[in-house]
Amino acid sequence: MNRKLLGRPIGEITQARVRRDPEFARALLQEAAQALLANDLAVARSLIRDVIKGTIGYATLSRRTGTPEKSLVRMFGANGNPTATNLFAVLSHLQRHSGIQFQVEALPAAARRKSHSAMRPAL
Repeated sequence: MNRKLLGRPIGEITQARVRRDPEFARALLQEAAQALLANDLAVARSLIRDVIKGTIGYATLSRRTGTPEKSLVRMFGANGNPTATNLFAVLSHLQRHSGIQFQVEALPAAARRKSHSAMRPAL
């Protein structure tokens, strides 16, 4: 699906903003990491693709990661399926390029409590 906003595909608009706003690029990269952790791979690939296209581009990323450019394009395409090794190589380089560093912190899951009102019959 190629969504358009004001006659331009939304990806082009996002990539243009990434080019002119480094803070926006960093925020997209953070959102991509969150999407990966939430197992929303399609969203993560899309966000990473916008960051790549709006910052260093596939050709430079290919040289710096040692991954063929065509493979990178396929990995982050709509039907892409990057291996963990390739995905982390790209994320590692994008972190360095953007000047951020991801930190993953384990937090206890919120305990689920059954509602007492749900267990009582209505009067």
